[in-house]
Amino acid sequence: MKKCALFLALFAVLPALAANEYQYSNDANEYYTVRPNAKPRTYKNVSTNRKTGGYKNTITNNFYYNQPAARTNSYGPTQQRQARNVRYQEPEYQYSSNDRQVAMVDDSYEERTYTRKTRTTQMRKYFLAHPFFQPLKGKFGSVTDFSYAKSSFKFDILGVNRMLDADTGTPLTLVDPDTNNPISLPVTYTTPLSGKAEMTQFLVKEDFSFGLSDTLAIIGMLQYDKTKVAFSDWSDGSASDSTSSSGLNLFGIGLQSRFVDSQKWIAMASGYYQHQKDTANTFIGELKVGYKIDRTTVYGVGRAWYSNLTKGDIYGAYVESDGDWLMLAYKTDVKDIIYGEGGIGLFSVLSQDFTLNGEAVYGYYDWHNQINLRAGLGWQPGDSFALNLYGSVNVYDTADGQKKHYINYDLNPGVSGVNAIYTTGDYKIKDYSEWKIGAQVIFYF
Repeated sequence: MKKCALFLALFAVLPALAANEYQYSNDANEYYTVRPNAKPRTYKNVSTNRKTGGYKNTITNNFYYNQPAARTNSYGPTQQRQARNVRYQEPEYQYSSNDRQVAMVDDSYEERTYTRKTRTTQMRKYFLAHPFFQPLKGKFGSVTDFSYAKSSFKFDILGVNRMLDADTGTPLTLVDPDTNNPISLPVTYTTPLSGKAEMTQFLVKEDFSFGLSDTLAIIGMLQYDKTKVAFSDWSDGSASDSTSSSGLNLFGIGLQSRFVDSQKWIAMASGYYQHQKDTANTFIGELKVGYKIDRTTVYGVGRAWYSNLTKGDIYGAYVESDGDWLMLAYKTDVKDIIYGEGGIGLFSVLSQDFTLNGEAVYGYYDWHNQINLRAGLGWQPGDSFALNLYGSVNVYDTADGQKKHYINYDLNPGVSGVNAIYTTGDYKIKDYSEWKIGAQVIFYF
């Protein structure tokens, strides 16, 4: 395919594209860019919607390190009787000719019994990296989350479906550069134009909680993030280009209830509201139920998100350069987005100071489904501080092979009498991947 055959569709816009995830979720896992409806010159304002994943910051219950209690008799002193053979010497006396007393030693054995006092105790520890942690009544908890996430995919531009004069809305056509004859739309390219989209995000998220009672806590949250979207590796040799944004973009509040915490069972329900600046209002619900086995808690988890877009009805990967922009849309004509996750997890106390947490999660993320593995290693040297290192990666994703729509805005295309061209077409996703690493600094006071 000759590049000149695409000049109306992609000219001056090839160095543009991007988008997808965080969270898990956490979590995990998409930076979403929202665009307004297709109207002339309405695409200059760009907003970014990042999937924050649910409330991923830890919550933990009272946990005994030296488990189980049956291994100890009591918390007080215990009398234990022990017996052993004790060797001692019994002297046997004889008199010599000079009447000096000589001690002749004869070995013999006797069983002696003695008593020793012993005390056994349990160490009670409140593990802050536990997935069911929440502060008790009158206590405060703080979780500061530092993370870096990346998602990427390759894509093929397959053809053009529609081309308009962006100022007048008049339909335009492609022109064959060899014959100078018009080409009827839609058109599919024999050799697609290929590239790569990469989305990265660094964020700092603070969750501050206060125990209203031993079973109910209120949580406030805010998030600073810096997101970059880049299009690169164009098959026609075009230069890479990128778009970045940063700021304090998320605010939220929620309630959390650990309504069951017995010897064997533990359960927690949570609900949150989050406002993403210039992007969306989101409601999140989460339910976790766990079963305690010695120093391990095995649990199931379910999460759901509902987001209402506040700007535009399109979201996807977006890059802008010198007034031109290209978006690889995930969905168009949409105002509401729904996510859902379900999975199993395990939290285990490895030693007095170290813990391990892992989750396997299947997620429905509106336009694609995914299996994600998450793991965390916690270190807690005392009662009021913990550090939790974690990471996540997708191992299966239905994004691969999907065909979606792209939108291209070309300012000053070099066409006589046309100031800007608005073009739509199809693209295909390949090799979709996501991963995230982070650290949580946790305080309890």
